[in-house]
Amino acid sequence: MRKYGNFKSANLINEEPDSIIQIHLKPLDLMRYWRRIGILSDFIGYFYGFSFLPNVPTESMDMKNSEIVNSISTVFNELLENAAKYSYEKKADIDISLIHRGSTFEMLVRNKTNDANVLAYEASLKEIFTAKDLESLYIDKLESNENDSHHSGIGLIMVLKDYPVEMEVSLESEGEYTMITSRVIYFTNGFPRS
Repeated sequence: MRKYGNFKSANLINEEPDSIIQIHLKPLDLMRYWRRIGILSDFIGYFYGFSFLPNVPTESMDMKNSEIVNSISTVFNELLENAAKYSYEKKADIDISLIHRGSTFEMLVRNKTNDANVLAYEASLKEIFTAKDLESLYIDKLESNENDSHHSGIGLIMVLKDYPVEMEVSLESEGEYTMITSRVIYFTNGFPRS
């Protein structure tokens, strides 16, 4: 198993969850209707926004413009897009677990991929998680990938540099395919103090 990331809070994933949602998708569901990714991401952002903004009514502009709602949606959207892009075949499974624990929100996405996809994704992960300056890497990627951002890593770089998250991606070979497990812990109160 190969792992990449900035994950430091492994102890949090052992705490009892306040709530869990599990979703089972096919990449074909997402690739055929790409807009479904945004719709599902917005739903998850609003659904969990209640957990972190308990005194704000849903019809309120405060909920609709909430930073927490929008950022959960954005981070989850990026994980879904990567799972759809890097899947082994369009009918393979994507398994998602969304776990709320106190002031953290965990997003766990698992999908299978083939050798060609895993090589591209792993190269991107190595570059991102060894970069000394994500802002510079982001700008470099924007400038060099104007016409092809499909495997650029721009979205993942943006999530890591702009949001209070820790992430770990593990790649485990299983015969002719590789299982990708992406785990993101979103800290709703900002990063924990060490």
